[in-house]
Amino acid sequence: MRALLINPWIYDFAAYDLWSKPVGLLTIASHLKNAGWQIGLIDCLDRFDPDLRRHTGKPPHTTGYGSGSYYFEAIEKPAVLKGIPREFKRYGLPAGLFKEKLAREERPDIILVTTGMTYWYPSYADTVKILKETFPGVPVMLGGIYASLCYDHACKYSGADLVHRGSEMDGIFASIYKITGAGPGKRKNSSESLFPYYDLYPDLHYATLRTSKGCPFRCTYCGWYFLDRSYSRLDPGAVVGEIAHLNRKLNVKDFSFYDDALLYDAEDHIIKILEGILAENIKACFHTPNGLHSVFMTREIADLFKRCGFVRPRLALETASPAGQKATGAKTTNEDFLRAVSSLRDAGYRPGEAGAYILIGLPGQTIKEVEESVKFAAAQDVRIFLEEYSPIPGTPDYERSGLGENLDPLLHNNSIFWLHDAGQRREYQRIKDRVRGLNQRIRGSCLPL
Repeated sequence: MRALLINPWIYDFAAYDLWSKPVGLLTIASHLKNAGWQIGLIDCLDRFDPDLRRHTGKPPHTTGYGSGSYYFEAIEKPAVLKGIPREFKRYGLPAGLFKEKLAREERPDIILVTTGMTYWYPSYADTVKILKETFPGVPVMLGGIYASLCYDHACKYSGADLVHRGSEMDGIFASIYKITGAGPGKRKNSSESLFPYYDLYPDLHYATLRTSKGCPFRCTYCGWYFLDRSYSRLDPGAVVGEIAHLNRKLNVKDFSFYDDALLYDAEDHIIKILEGILAENIKACFHTPNGLHSVFMTREIADLFKRCGFVRPRLALETASPAGQKATGAKTTNEDFLRAVSSLRDAGYRPGEAGAYILIGLPGQTIKEVEESVKFAAAQDVRIFLEEYSPIPGTPDYERSGLGENLDPLLHNNSIFWLHDAGQRREYQRIKDRVRGLNQRIRGSCLPL
């Protein structure tokens, strides 16, 4: 049996590759490979794809740590976004190059297409359409975030033969079996986990790590618990072994931890991983783009971060308003944040080398609250990352927003949901400009992104 795995384009006003790889899709690939399947992969978002480099005639944009800007082409805006005064783009491989790569692929028995943000769904529909034109009669199965959060919408609009909801491997394999009559076989136990099959990449510059599934917390703006209903973690020793393998065999120098709660129960998990990295003498850089819980950051962890090579750790402040913190799930307090910054500073991180996420646009959030949060974070000499709120169906904040059940997922877009109000747009842009100036002030002592 042969499976073709597809990571589609991004259609959006803005996108940036912050060490992102389709971890779920690649983990499925590992299980299928172990069962004897042949695997093909086309990652439309692989900035280091050799075919893309030949097409553009130049190397991909990248920072010193592997992240960077995607190749893009301007495309027509969907009708619902016509009033947005920004250019709409296809991020990733040019459409013609994608079709050329498909033409070189051996005919598969099934095509698995992963999905990301709900508001990127037009790219998924276009991808499925091209796949069906290229391989008529081959079943296409859609999974991932959009397929799970907007299941009915995906069934209606994606064009896939089967839409799978959820992230449990046994359920995914059952769906594969339903379509093909074959699967990866019975695993030794339902909790058995394999790591992403990164060997599929011809030129791998970084690896995305998820050492846990789910999250023990329930922030009102976050919907990850709809995707991973239970919380579980991989064995720390196995994680260290995989990092060592990727570092030494595939020459990967940058790793990003995308866990939702990386520091939770640290003694039994992340501390063991960090100590293992040191024991194995792994020379690499590590990144935390998902934001860290300040309440769990200690001097011990900060010291281990520094010794292991963690670059610009990012803390999830979200808001400096005590009322706002409590209303969104009591994830952190200002005191927790100050202790976390102090721990990082004592461990040797200079001003500007730690970052803080601040949410902007939460339902009921005032401009003043955002301004006060920026002021509070700036006083600690951390680099500020503004995170625009994206409405996620089913979450308390979505219900509070009054957007309704039938909202077009395109309007979940965190880049545009507030642009319809000209006054608010001006205020938010003023805050963004203020943050840009604050970050430039400390840039002299910062490492590159």
